[in-house]
Amino acid sequence: MQNGKQSNYADRLRVYSSLATVHNWDRKDRRYERVPKIYSFNIMSYEMSEFKGKKRFFSKIYPKDDDNDIFTKNIVYYFVELSKFAAQLETLDMSDERNRILYMFTNVVYLQKDEVNTLTPMQMRFYEECQINNFTDMEKQDYVKSLMEYPSVQEMVDCERADAREEGFNEGLEQGREEGREEGREEEKRLLAFNMLAKGFDPDLVAEISGLPPEEIQVMAQAAGQ
Repeated sequence: MQNGKQSNYADRLRVYSSLATVHNWDRKDRRYERVPKIYSFNIMSYEMSEFKGKKRFFSKIYPKDDDNDIFTKNIVYYFVELSKFAAQLETLDMSDERNRILYMFTNVVYLQKDEVNTLTPMQMRFYEECQINNFTDMEKQDYVKSLMEYPSVQEMVDCERADAREEGFNEGLEQGREEGREEGREEEKRLLAFNMLAKGFDPDLVAEISGLPPEEIQVMAQAAGQ
């Protein structure tokens, strides 16, 4: 699950898939036909720049050659962009098992009692693990502070700042650079706010912690599925 943009996400996947291959293959055997298949499933809470402008929310990628032919089917990268899924929710066929699973990811903390009673054992386990909305306000604030200590979260913030600085720099004006720095600070707030909303935090609490206007928080809450 990726909650914020990172500048080298593709390279990060290369590392993870390589490690998964090595750790699950008996190198003493040296029989390459027994190298395990690797499936990398990535749930993204934002629109990836690589798929910008594309309507589909589910993408499957294989390594390909210069003629766009599949080089191997033994490693597959799956991407789900939850923001696109949520935007298309009303038009989707919810009898499709894949759509039902993704619905759990986007709405698990908002399920009504009658919906909870229909969950499968696997879905119920997932539901119980996601009950952050049962935290007290103090527990939620402590949880957010602990999240912000992870290096990956800081990398996401740095990436947003870098994008803003680059945009300002390319304008070639001091005013543009200053606007870029300010935008970076605002994007940091928005990143924190969206992550909190996606995890079921109350919008009023998110507005208080992030310092963003309640009106903007409400728009973000709708995008996050609240």
